[in-house]
Amino acid sequence: MYQADDQPDFDAITQLLEPESLESTSFQNELRCGRDILAELGTLSDLIDTLDKDGLTGADDAVVEAAPVSEHPEVHALAELRRVATDPCVVCGCPTARAEADIEDLSEQLVTCEGCGLGTLFPIPDAQRIQSFYPPAYYGSPDAKFEPLVEFGVRAGARFRVKRLAGSLPRGARVLDVGCGRGVMLRALLDLGYEAHGVEISTEAAAGADPRATVHIAPDLTQAALPDQFFDAVILWHVLEHLPHPDRVLAELHRILKPGGRLILAVPNYASWQARLMKSHWFHLDLPRPLYHFTPRTLKRLLQQSGFRCRSLRHFALLQNPFGWLQSLLNRFTSTPRNALYTLLHQSSEAVDASGLTARQRLTLRAAYWLGLPVAGLLSVVEAMFRAGGTMAVVAERSVVTGPSRRCHQPSTPTGRETRRSPAKSR
Repeated sequence: MYQADDQPDFDAITQLLEPESLESTSFQNELRCGRDILAELGTLSDLIDTLDKDGLTGADDAVVEAAPVSEHPEVHALAELRRVATDPCVVCGCPTARAEADIEDLSEQLVTCEGCGLGTLFPIPDAQRIQSFYPPAYYGSPDAKFEPLVEFGVRAGARFRVKRLAGSLPRGARVLDVGCGRGVMLRALLDLGYEAHGVEISTEAAAGADPRATVHIAPDLTQAALPDQFFDAVILWHVLEHLPHPDRVLAELHRILKPGGRLILAVPNYASWQARLMKSHWFHLDLPRPLYHFTPRTLKRLLQQSGFRCRSLRHFALLQNPFGWLQSLLNRFTSTPRNALYTLLHQSSEAVDASGLTARQRLTLRAAYWLGLPVAGLLSVVEAMFRAGGTMAVVAERSVVTGPSRRCHQPSTPTGRETRRSPAKSR
């Protein structure tokens, strides 16, 4: 960088010139102009140094990195699947995958591990990048995320899930909800007589949580400083797929659960009929937020490697599965923006206004919602009977780690998946 001390010595230069040249008006004007320019350069140099010390340049970069992305960007299937080198798979360690879909305006892609069929957002983004995937409208208000009738269904569904999956626990059992959000599950736990704890990344994300619950705020579960063998059960309801290191999270859950403690989790099913038939239009892809897309086989394998024994795996969810069919069909066969019905049912008026839906489109979507749900519900029952539901819920028990070795193995089928097609395969 230019320094003021580096200015040339004008007095020494003038001594080398002829006397008559020094007395000319033009020379004196040029000399003054040169000195003024150099003085300005010195001032500019000092200003740049000051800005660097104040970290202004870094602040600008942070603003760019924190800019939120579209809540529902379009997903474009690749015409030709190609092999890419990736980080070792979190399930099997395989270092190669197939790129299957691009995401509008994003550099990340959806890829599928060639060894086990795990879907992954590649490359896995850093924490700041992940935060930009969750605009404020995504969370809704602290009191409600959806329209009143849908919100009632969400809360009733949470209570039903707790009774069904954790109902055998004694009253007063200590239960942790990881990614508790606004506390829908926490409230259901408290109302049923459990000691409810939650973990969230920020107070803003946990706004609206029931004050009776103990909410731990930490950027990562491992930083929540929870005691060993403290909980009777842990719930991760559609959370595990959003975490950059699910293997580390499961290891931490194994540490904080009591021996024989219960792990209850749900994730979308990457091997479901919905995923296979709807492909890149599948609602539960929800790119770019889920960083991983599990099949039953990859999920059970990861649980086993982390010291959990799978006790049950359910393929039917009354709230998620029928709506997954309905929204996926609308994504594929209508011209409305991606996940437009979901946006319309959202409590956030800003999200609805930003969608650009016309009055006619809104009316059509609402009609499709009420008329299409019975058909979507029937499809969900049938796919669950064939153990291929759009989402899956697992109840596992804490045990010793006896899982298979984490090595890359050759797939037994050309696709490397559980006899399924890619959900992002070209139409």
